[in-house]
Amino acid sequence: LRKDIRNHERKAAGLSIDGADVVLSTNAGAAGRELRNKRFDLIVVDEAAQSLEPSTWIPMLKGGNVILAGDHKQLPPVVSSDEALKRGLGHTLFEKLMGKFEEAKSPAAHM
Repeated sequence: LRKDIRNHERKAAGLSIDGADVVLSTNAGAAGRELRNKRFDLIVVDEAAQSLEPSTWIPMLKGGNVILAGDHKQLPPVVSSDEALKRGLGHTLFEKLMGKFEEAKSPAAHM
């Protein structure tokens, strides 16, 4: 009975998503079963300045156009592992892109 209920819930979720104009998800939730084979015209990652780069790629790979929204001058991402920080996982994709943008804007970049 529980298996039947889960199957009905998954089918209902799939139908809801297929008929939706907008689908909201967490970054990790974008890898879930309900969204596994779905593609979207536009992906918006809110609070991208706090989203670790690996998790940001999850929704980004589901669409062609991406908007990263956030403020890289506010709170940094939370990383509780010193080892992860040592390996560079304390940086966000948003932060890296802002660094490249600011570098390209600087006069030294044009010399």
